Amino acid sequence: MSNFLWACATVGYTDKRLFSAFAPVIGSKLDECNKQGLATIAWSYAVANVPRQDLFNQVFIGALAAYENVFSTEDLFQLHQWQLWQQEIGSGMELPQSLGGKCRNAFTSASYSESKLQNDVVDELKAAGLDLDEKVLLGSGYRVDALVKVDDGKSVAIEVDGPFHFIQRRPMGSTTLKHRQVGKLDRIEVVSVPYWEWNELKNSLTKQNYLHEKLGCDRDH
Repeated sequence: MSNFLWACATVGYTDKRLFSAFAPVIGSKLDECNKQGLATIAWSYAVANVPRQDLFNQVFIGALAAYENVFSTEDLFQLHQWQLWQQEIGSGMELPQSLGGKCRNAFTSASYSESKLQNDVVDELKAAGLDLDEKVLLGSGYRVDALVKVDDGKSVAIEVDGPFHFIQRRPMGSTTLKHRQVGKLDRIEVVSVPYWEWNELKNSLTKQNYLHEKLGCDRDH
């Protein structure tokens, strides 16, 4: 079940009726789940944004705590996003302090790779005279490609979304989750620059006009 829900969440298929139907079944079989299965279930429901108290309760927390010392880095990464989701929905559910700390450390220590596409977008943001910081670590633990100050003084996060962020131009679950959680928890608007839109822009002028339009700021900024 965990692999099936993970596959659905990964490709962005998050039908609430489907996830709701599985919740009580999973809740009754938690003792049969291994560490990866538990982390996968947590992450999948965070992506789907389907709160279920019959699944995510103190029994679930206890099951996670039992594996605290053997979770992989990927497991910890997913559990941090689940904990962020609990903050999103105001459930009051929290991982044990030591496990929560390990999850956040794994999440914020994740390697950050730059792409040619990302560098091109950042170069054009700078050429457009926009005030920005690169590779910014936010309070949630997410890192965004660029944080740009726009006309009204607020900051907007630019996320350069390449081919691996989509399936046939539909956002992957991880992309949707990041944008949603940054918006809700860091209270920062996320502006996505999809690779296919960027690739259609043929010169610096059209790229800078595109960025100004995306950010909703004046061209003479």
